[in-house]
Amino acid sequence: MPQPPKSGWLPRAWQSSSFRLALCFCILVLGILAGTFTVYYVEIVGTASQQLDDYALRTSKRLLNIHTQQGDEGLRREIDMLLGDGIDSQSEVLVFQDVHGKVLAGNAVASMHTVKPGAELQDVLFEQENRSLTARVQVHALGGNLFLLAGSDVLPLTDIRNRYLKATGAALALALVLSLAAAVAFRRLMDQRAGELRRAMRQAGQGNLHFRLPQSRRSDEFSLLEQDINTMLEQLEQLVHGIRHVSNMVAHNLRTPLNRTLHHVQAAMDAPESLRQAQLELAQEELQQLSRLFVKMLLLAEVESGVAQQRFERINLHTVLQEVLEFYEPLFKDRQAQLHTDLQRHAWIMGDSHLLANALSNVLDNFLKYGAGDSALQLDITLKAHEGLVTLQLRDHGHGVPAEALARIGQHFFRASSHQQLPGHGIGLASVRAIARLHRGSISWSNAAPGLQTVLELPHTPRVDSD
Repeated sequence: MPQPPKSGWLPRAWQSSSFRLALCFCILVLGILAGTFTVYYVEIVGTASQQLDDYALRTSKRLLNIHTQQGDEGLRREIDMLLGDGIDSQSEVLVFQDVHGKVLAGNAVASMHTVKPGAELQDVLFEQENRSLTARVQVHALGGNLFLLAGSDVLPLTDIRNRYLKATGAALALALVLSLAAAVAFRRLMDQRAGELRRAMRQAGQGNLHFRLPQSRRSDEFSLLEQDINTMLEQLEQLVHGIRHVSNMVAHNLRTPLNRTLHHVQAAMDAPESLRQAQLELAQEELQQLSRLFVKMLLLAEVESGVAQQRFERINLHTVLQEVLEFYEPLFKDRQAQLHTDLQRHAWIMGDSHLLANALSNVLDNFLKYGAGDSALQLDITLKAHEGLVTLQLRDHGHGVPAEALARIGQHFFRASSHQQLPGHGIGLASVRAIARLHRGSISWSNAAPGLQTVLELPHTPRVDSD
């Protein structure tokens, strides 16, 4: 079972993906800042510490040389001169004293009980004018219980370190506060933009497909998503409208033959024995027409669902067309139809030969029904493969189609007003269009003055071996 939302501001905010994303980004920025401050700390504090060490070593070496050359007196004079030159006078610590703390020269005194002479620098506690200080010095034993301590007060270095750490802490704290504020602001912004999208989805879920999101002048990701959602809603509205139209047309096309069938059955029941067989045959014919209608509708549904695409193979459209024309040859002779063909022998495509034969049969059936003009039936067929396309063109020399009906040819159950008296349901050309789309092709109709011209275009798939 879903758990109830946790109380409190932070748990609620943490449930937001946008808040977590913004917070993770802010943590990354804080990590970068912390790394940058660490590098600066090493450079600044490390450099200052190195300067103290260099001064202690350099000064200690110099004073040792003076002591070696000039003795104790020379060392005292050199220390007094260094302390009186005004250079680094606030931080330098120079002491020449004995083991009991008697200062022979210098500006401080150290307790030698805890200090061990050596080459390594060490932090030593000094007393200087009623104050204590810690200095980093190098300690040398000069003999006779005399010692030389030379270095610098670490207070400036400690002050630099403390100031830097305080400034870094304040900067990181400020960055953290600003990061949290930015994360909250980003969450609110995302919630506002996402709320509009959720509102559109709720409207669509409630069946209001007329709802549209307001178009934004911005060109960010949400604006593009809003455009896609508006496009989706338009397409859904068109699909729902098409489904309602198809449902109405199916009901209309089924109602009339069913009523006629019921009428014939009722008439057979009421008719004398001699007339009953004729009424039953009429009812049977109506039911057969309904059966053919259902077969066409099932084929159309299969084609539009794309299931038939699994049976595609490389075929020659010329061969399929020739087989269909041979099947219709007796019908052409009965109707005294004139057939003119210009067919390219090699028109290879990927497809289903049975579906394409069905489509061609529907086109030829329409030619036989509606292609008659003022003279005899005449059909011109051209098949060519060029520029990556296989183009099949069929043109009759009849009266054509009214301009207002031309754009609706191929829609489910559409029939021109001039053809309503002829048998049919308006499914044939709809299946032809669906078969063309299934083969990644297109079909179009245009008035050729005189006659109607049908153009089927399919992707050309030439054979690898020579034909």
